[in-house]
Amino acid sequence: MIKVGFCVSYDWEFLKNSIPRIYKEADIICLAIDKDRISWGGNLYAFNNDAFYQFIKEIDSQNKIDIYEDDFHLKQLSNMQNDTRQRMKLAERMGKGGWHIQVDSDEYFLDFSSFVKELKKIHKNPTGNEFPINVCCPFIPIFKKTEMGYLYVVNNEKSLEIIPMATNRPKYKRARQSGYFNIYTKQYVIHDTWARSEEEMKYKIDNWGHAAEELNVTDIRNSYYNLWKIVNEYNYQFFFNFHPANPSTWEHLEYVKASNTQELIQNIVVPKFFLSDWELKLKNSLYYSRLSKLFQFLQI
Repeated sequence: MIKVGFCVSYDWEFLKNSIPRIYKEADIICLAIDKDRISWGGNLYAFNNDAFYQFIKEIDSQNKIDIYEDDFHLKQLSNMQNDTRQRMKLAERMGKGGWHIQVDSDEYFLDFSSFVKELKKIHKNPTGNEFPINVCCPFIPIFKKTEMGYLYVVNNEKSLEIIPMATNRPKYKRARQSGYFNIYTKQYVIHDTWARSEEEMKYKIDNWGHAAEELNVTDIRNSYYNLWKIVNEYNYQFFFNFHPANPSTWEHLEYVKASNTQELIQNIVVPKFFLSDWELKLKNSLYYSRLSKLFQFLQI
């Protein structure tokens, strides 16, 4: 069974791009949203309930979608702790067993069908009692929408953002991270992370799960926001090593001409995966991983 969960918030309209890309292959889709419309950082956000429920009514032709409302903004927890807690409660809502996939509203699988095939090669339908693993995807972060297109991040070949997207036993410790053995796939996901209006960007940078860790000082956060505001399709070539937490992770920017998200998905140049098929097979072998660690230990 393929279970797909979304953490939904103020940017719910991104679901219009992400849900259609996973709907056909998903057996269960659960949308978890704070019942009071309050962010992980404790701030009330605007939310058009009528438009949201109308969208769900229109898209959910097979009655797969479960809307789960709860308190996901505990005051005593940090942004990241609230993030992780919501993901755990979302997983509990979908129940034990099957493949648990967590996608954020602004994440778009380029080929979800192929990703599901990769999962079913590993196990057709996990019971939840198997050896725990994560299955990961490389991300392409979208940095900004310009007048004529989009600026997207090209990561250092050896430091692609590889994010755990699926697991057979959800037990998250930090966002989607669990500490389980990671299996890599070549199934790219576009992360429409910062292609927003200035107002939306300012709200996100102050309230996202990583805000208290990567941009925890107000002056630094404001400075980074100002940097984002000035980049455009003319000066992007001069931006290097600009990830807010680990600068070298985001090596440089590329530009793609597109008027909307669908054109972006069609026109973007997917980076070459940094591992060959043989290297990927070794990387995904638990036995090889254990053997490598043993050799490292014996060399000490």
